[in-house]
Amino acid sequence: MRLHNFREIALCMSLVVTSALLAGCVVSNTDEQYTGFGDDTLKQIRCGRTTRDQLVATLGEPCEQHVTDNGTEILKYKCTIKKDNEFVLFPVVIVNDKEQTEYTVAFEIKDGIVQRYWKEG
Repeated sequence: MRLHNFREIALCMSLVVTSALLAGCVVSNTDEQYTGFGDDTLKQIRCGRTTRDQLVATLGEPCEQHVTDNGTEILKYKCTIKKDNEFVLFPVVIVNDKEQTEYTVAFEIKDGIVQRYWKEG
Protein backbone atom coordinates (compact mmCIF):
# COMPACT_ATOMS: atom_id res chain seq x y z
CA MET A 1 0.00 0.00 0.00
CA ARG A 2 2.89 2.36 0.73
CA LEU A 3 4.42 1.89 -2.74
CA HIS A 4 1.07 2.66 -4.32
CA ASN A 5 0.82 6.01 -2.40
CA PHE A 6 4.41 6.90 -3.26
CA ARG A 7 3.71 6.41 -6.97
CA GLU A 8 0.58 8.56 -6.79
CA ILE A 9 2.46 11.33 -4.99
CA ALA A 10 5.36 11.11 -7.48
CA LEU A 11 2.94 11.21 -10.41
CA CYS A 12 1.10 14.19 -8.93
CA MET A 13 4.36 16.06 -8.30
CA SER A 14 5.54 15.29 -11.84
CA LEU A 15 2.30 16.73 -13.23
CA VAL A 16 2.63 19.87 -11.11
CA VAL A 17 6.27 20.43 -12.15
CA THR A 18 5.52 19.75 -15.83
CA SER A 19 2.54 22.12 -15.75
CA ALA A 20 4.67 24.85 -14.18
CA LEU A 21 7.40 24.39 -16.78
CA LEU A 22 4.95 24.41 -19.67
CA ALA A 23 3.13 27.47 -18.38
CA GLY A 24 6.48 29.15 -17.81
CA CYS A 25 7.09 32.75 -17.11
CA VAL A 26 7.10 35.33 -19.88
CA VAL A 27 9.47 38.28 -19.58
CA SER A 28 9.86 40.95 -22.22
CA ASN A 29 12.23 43.88 -22.44
CA THR A 30 12.44 46.59 -25.11
CA ASP A 31 15.35 48.97 -25.46
CA GLU A 32 14.79 51.84 -27.90
CA GLN A 33 17.49 54.24 -29.08
CA TYR A 34 16.69 57.23 -31.22
CA THR A 35 19.12 59.31 -33.28
CA GLY A 36 17.71 62.41 -34.90
CA PHE A 37 14.60 64.30 -33.90
CA GLY A 38 11.02 63.38 -33.19
CA ASP A 39 7.70 64.55 -34.56
CA ASP A 40 7.31 67.09 -31.74
CA THR A 41 10.48 68.86 -32.88
CA LEU A 42 9.40 68.61 -36.50
CA LYS A 43 6.09 70.32 -35.64
CA GLN A 44 8.06 73.43 -34.62
CA ILE A 45 9.10 73.97 -38.24
CA ARG A 46 6.58 76.24 -40.00
CA CYS A 47 6.67 76.20 -43.79
CA GLY A 48 6.77 79.74 -45.17
CA ARG A 49 7.86 81.18 -41.79
CA THR A 50 10.84 79.29 -40.37
CA THR A 51 14.20 80.60 -41.58
CA ARG A 52 17.18 78.47 -42.52
CA ASP A 53 19.06 79.78 -39.46
CA GLN A 54 16.15 78.84 -37.17
CA LEU A 55 16.04 75.38 -38.75
CA VAL A 56 19.75 74.78 -38.16
CA ALA A 57 19.49 76.18 -34.62
CA THR A 58 16.66 73.72 -33.89
CA LEU A 59 17.96 70.58 -35.65
CA GLY A 60 21.71 71.15 -35.90
CA GLU A 61 23.85 70.98 -39.01
CA PRO A 62 22.42 68.80 -41.78
CA CYS A 63 24.08 65.56 -42.89
CA GLU A 64 23.77 66.59 -46.51
CA GLN A 65 23.01 69.80 -48.39
CA HIS A 66 22.96 70.93 -51.98
CA VAL A 67 21.64 73.75 -54.17
CA THR A 68 19.44 73.02 -57.18
CA ASP A 69 19.69 74.76 -60.56
CA ASN A 70 16.91 77.20 -59.64
CA GLY A 71 18.66 78.28 -56.41
CA THR A 72 16.58 76.20 -54.03
CA GLU A 73 18.61 74.71 -51.18
CA ILE A 74 17.91 71.18 -49.93
CA LEU A 75 19.02 70.22 -46.40
CA LYS A 76 18.83 66.57 -45.35
CA TYR A 77 18.88 65.04 -41.86
CA LYS A 78 19.29 61.31 -41.20
CA CYS A 79 17.28 59.71 -38.40
CA THR A 80 17.62 56.20 -36.95
CA ILE A 81 15.41 54.23 -34.59
CA LYS A 82 16.95 51.09 -33.06
CA LYS A 83 14.77 48.67 -31.13
CA ASP A 84 16.11 45.67 -29.26
CA ASN A 85 13.28 43.40 -28.13
CA GLU A 86 13.92 40.40 -25.91
CA PHE A 87 11.28 37.84 -25.01
CA VAL A 88 11.98 35.04 -22.57
CA LEU A 89 9.60 32.14 -21.96
CA PHE A 90 11.29 30.70 -18.92
CA PRO A 91 13.10 28.39 -18.92
CA VAL A 92 13.07 27.24 -22.51
CA VAL A 93 12.74 29.92 -25.21
CA ILE A 94 14.72 33.14 -25.67
CA VAL A 95 13.98 35.38 -28.65
CA ASN A 96 16.05 38.45 -29.50
CA ASP A 97 14.56 40.71 -32.15
CA LYS A 98 16.64 43.65 -33.30
CA GLU A 99 15.03 46.17 -35.59
CA GLN A 100 16.55 49.29 -37.13
CA THR A 101 14.63 51.89 -39.10
CA GLU A 102 16.39 54.65 -40.98
CA TYR A 103 14.87 57.58 -42.79
CA THR A 104 15.86 61.04 -43.99
CA VAL A 105 13.97 64.29 -43.52
CA ALA A 106 14.60 66.77 -46.34
CA PHE A 107 13.87 70.50 -46.17
CA GLU A 108 13.46 72.75 -49.20
CA ILE A 109 14.65 76.29 -48.58
CA LYS A 110 14.04 79.19 -50.98
CA ASP A 111 15.22 82.75 -50.23
CA GLY A 112 16.28 81.65 -46.72
CA ILE A 113 12.79 80.35 -45.75
CA VAL A 114 11.67 76.72 -45.35
CA GLN A 115 9.15 76.08 -48.12
CA ARG A 116 8.33 72.43 -47.42
CA TYR A 117 9.74 69.25 -45.93
CA TRP A 118 9.26 65.52 -46.43
CA LYS A 119 10.43 62.14 -45.17
CA GLU A 120 12.35 59.75 -47.40
CA GLY A 121 12.75 56.07 -46.65
